[in-house]
Amino acid sequence: MQTPSPSKPSVCRANARVAATARVLFALCLLSACFANAAAQQPAQTTNQNTATTGAGAGGVVQIIPAPKSLTATGESFRLTHDAWIVLAEPKSEDERFAAQDFADDVRETAGVNLRVGTGGGKGQILVGTLDSPRVRAAVEKAGVSVPQNLDEEGYLLAASANGVVVAGQSAAGTFYGLQTLKQLVRGEGEAAFVQGVKIADWPSMRWRALSDDISRGPVPTVEYVKRQLRTEAMFKMNMHSLYMEHVLQYASHPLIAPEGGALTPAEIRELVAYARRYHVELVPEQQTFGHMHKALELEEYNDLAEVPYGDVLSPQQEGTYKLVSDLYRELDELFPGK
Repeated sequence: MQTPSPSKPSVCRANARVAATARVLFALCLLSACFANAAAQQPAQTTNQNTATTGAGAGGVVQIIPAPKSLTATGESFRLTHDAWIVLAEPKSEDERFAAQDFADDVRETAGVNLRVGTGGGKGQILVGTLDSPRVRAAVEKAGVSVPQNLDEEGYLLAASANGVVVAGQSAAGTFYGLQTLKQLVRGEGEAAFVQGVKIADWPSMRWRALSDDISRGPVPTVEYVKRQLRTEAMFKMNMHSLYMEHVLQYASHPLIAPEGGALTPAEIRELVAYARRYHVELVPEQQTFGHMHKALELEEYNDLAEVPYGDVLSPQQEGTYKLVSDLYRELDELFPGK
């Protein structure tokens, strides 16, 4: 007797679950070093500050990566029925709409639930906005979540009960991070999908949470691959992505350095910078200058700038060295208008 094959939607959602699990495992490795150090230096403000797991509630234990500063599982659950809406406190805010749609897309992919984004809706509301909105502030107070005095610009509050969900950021970035946490609280699929009941107050221990990616060795990543990295990092509240480069950026002032077809173009960098900002990630260049420059110095045009013939270190005694470095930095400054 043959076993019937699973339906295509079930397979797709199963694959999405696998992908989501892979992202979690990736993040565990990615975040362990930086967050463990920060947690070790600060006294615990709640009993679960340094763990990603808290007591069992609806749907089992609540697991969040990275662990929030304060997390209380209520044992309730918010059902993601066809009546559920994602409600924008400020409909004109592009940041809030983008973050809400990002959450809705993730729920559709992983749980097979289509959530509408708008300003109305019935009782089943996921209210999204910043704490300076009277509507959001009132919802937070009604949910019984207090605003910590040290809640910084990237901080957020999240409350989920049987009656609704509120995600309140101190800023647009905080709202975005609150929705990233909400992604991890979704359990089940289809009509059985729900959000675990919690009360959360969270903010980062460090201003910058970064990943440095060496793109000069091996195949240069495609734009789509870097975008996937940015989305994954943002999901786990990292806010800086640094590209380590030696010869893999096409400079207009020195076009010979980058190999044809093996480098990122200025147009691609601009696209990635804009994309990263939607996810509250700063794209930062790491361009080698005095050292690790063999790919440039092996070229006859630049060989006289090498400390030794065809070496990998620029000579500080050559005036051309400073012009080369100045040219590269000038273009980088225009392409990466970060902080």
